[in-house]
Amino acid sequence: MDRCPVALDPAGNDVHAEGSRIREQGPVARIELPGGVLAWSVTDYAAAREVLSDHRFSKDGRRHFDAYVNGEVGEDFPMIGWVLMENMTTAYGADHTRLRKPCAHSFTPRRVEALRPAVAAIANELLDELAAVPAGRPVDLKALFAHPLPARAICDLFGVPAEARADMLRGGEVNVDTSISPEEAAANVARWHQEMLDFVESKRRTPGDDLTSDLVAAQREDSSLLSDDELVGTLHIMLATGTEPVKNLIANAVLALLTHPDQLELVRSGQATWQDVIEETLRVEAPVAHLPFRFAVEDVEIAGVTIAKGEPVLVNYAAVGRDPQLHGDDADRFDITRENKENLSFGHAIYRCIGQPLALLEAEIALSSLFERFPNLGLAVPAEEIGPQGTFIMNGVAELPVLLDARPATMKAAVVAEAGAVWELRDVPVPQPGPGQVLIRVRASGLCHNDLWLTDGHFPFPQADTVVVGHEGAGDVAAVGPGVTNRKPGDRVGATWVQGTCGSCDYCALGLPLTGQSGMNCTAPVMSGLTVPGHHAEYVVVLADSTVPLPDSVGYEQAAPMLCAGYTSLSALRAADPKPGERVAVLGIGGLGHLALQFSRAGGFDTVAITRSPDKHDLARELGASTVVADGEELRAAGGADVILVTGTSYEAATDALKGLRPNGRLVLATIDPEGSFTIAPHSPVWAQRQQIIGATHNGLEHLTEALDLLADGKVAPIIEVFPKERIAEAVALAAKGEIRFRAVITY
Repeated sequence: MDRCPVALDPAGNDVHAEGSRIREQGPVARIELPGGVLAWSVTDYAAAREVLSDHRFSKDGRRHFDAYVNGEVGEDFPMIGWVLMENMTTAYGADHTRLRKPCAHSFTPRRVEALRPAVAAIANELLDELAAVPAGRPVDLKALFAHPLPARAICDLFGVPAEARADMLRGGEVNVDTSISPEEAAANVARWHQEMLDFVESKRRTPGDDLTSDLVAAQREDSSLLSDDELVGTLHIMLATGTEPVKNLIANAVLALLTHPDQLELVRSGQATWQDVIEETLRVEAPVAHLPFRFAVEDVEIAGVTIAKGEPVLVNYAAVGRDPQLHGDDADRFDITRENKENLSFGHAIYRCIGQPLALLEAEIALSSLFERFPNLGLAVPAEEIGPQGTFIMNGVAELPVLLDARPATMKAAVVAEAGAVWELRDVPVPQPGPGQVLIRVRASGLCHNDLWLTDGHFPFPQADTVVVGHEGAGDVAAVGPGVTNRKPGDRVGATWVQGTCGSCDYCALGLPLTGQSGMNCTAPVMSGLTVPGHHAEYVVVLADSTVPLPDSVGYEQAAPMLCAGYTSLSALRAADPKPGERVAVLGIGGLGHLALQFSRAGGFDTVAITRSPDKHDLARELGASTVVADGEELRAAGGADVILVTGTSYEAATDALKGLRPNGRLVLATIDPEGSFTIAPHSPVWAQRQQIIGATHNGLEHLTEALDLLADGKVAPIIEVFPKERIAEAVALAAKGEIRFRAVITY
């Protein structure tokens, strides 16, 4: 049954809805172009791939658009510019190969990669200009970044002088505007053509080190290589396609990430890459929506539909990327973790865009540098107020208004009103960094037993108007205070317990390096969650020098436990200073102990686990223990240990473990027991066997860096249970009952 053709909306108000309507009529369906001209639209991935690779389709409208050749379609056709184009993309057969060859060698992956420093420099200059915009003023990111970046890059490559760029690029912008009149379209083609002719003539007079001069020189050496019109046409297509699609790709990707913050978080946490973002954007928001034209040079059957000789065909890239036959029922959903991101947005086969490597490079640099420079980027208006580009050919936005710093005035924080009170999420002001400080957007924070003891009455309750505890925060630097040079916005960092000291007390006068010992002995230390607000909040201010960079491959949730539990465990092992061949025992297989086992194994030591929990025996062996015992007596019977790391919170068990310590051995107290005491009986062999009892806490940020590196190398992996911030009270209750295995991590 014949169906009415779908009349394309010249304003392109909703290219995706239009694509869905066309798809409902079949994989290849009739459409009506402006001016009443009938054509075919291909919305199916397999059918589009077939059309793009079939030599029976030509892009040369002068020869193969029968209605134009026969005079049925004249110069008043609103899309006449797309029929009259004469360049490498519209050439057919051997002419296509001839015209493609002079430029193709300049866009190989190797040559494009060599352009990375130049493209990065352009991006940084544009970002510097954005950074100079007064705080709080919205900016159009499309006009000030997404467009000028590829425009400057392609114009630099082809030697277009700065003063001529706006005029020469405007022709390509107008050419994709499907809402203009036939007269405006014809005038644009004529004006654009003349501007290019004048530009080519200037290169003949004064050649430079650029691709246009190379093309002119090649034409001079072999006039059969390309005519003047073909040379101009090549510049038309290279400048236009080198700017317009990349502009949309960048803007579409930014909009997608700002409206899907969970996806942006995957990139920031290292669980996805910028390449994932780019490929998914190309699929679900193809920068070119509905590209004119291909013409059947003979009757061709595609997907059961016969396209008659001379009829025009448009590949609907916006619909092809959302083909449910390939991508399932959620094909219209932006998901950078999607395994299959196949798309045809750069074409296919011999008509694949030769500028694809450059476009991908530009998009990667644009996105990574933008979100690094402005980690708090946000939309300045609701997403639904952002209008389309105004064409059915392209798929973009009219403008992209953003705030470079969209941080809120308030944040969610886990507040404890008084000792013994339930932890509650409350709205509190976002702090601002002072001298030497950084503001961290916390993504994950571990829950330490010290947090519980500070708030349940075991330790003195922190003296502050708003008590927020926590000291295992991992996130991104959102802002830096005066004088900070070692951190910048966008850095992925971890923050820990002791930030700094007073600098004036007797202990500080000793000039010792900053460690956990500093916090315990300084009369006025800066300690997260104790003397200053802690990390169980969406934002926290800390001293920049107390932060450490997170390895790229380490996610925030995995990093968080390393910032205290991992740091403490490795510091304890280093304090014991075990020698090759010595045996290490770990007492307590919990938040610290399960990491201590792995650190000992990574150091190559024979490792013993001491635990009274039979259900932990198998896990202890998996984590590195060659032997598992229940107590000091069993440890002694198993040959004893040269080092015992006390990572559990029972000093009674630590006292018992002394029974298994070898002569000259070291027992390291790495944790606190707020209710018990560690005792050495008069008959203890500690003195006779020259055993040492060592108190250890965080011992220098180099140990924290080492712990994170071991995590990145896969030699250590914390076992965690993740809770969203809304469930923090539940996480605290479970941790208090010992029902977390082995570290609760709260995401913010």
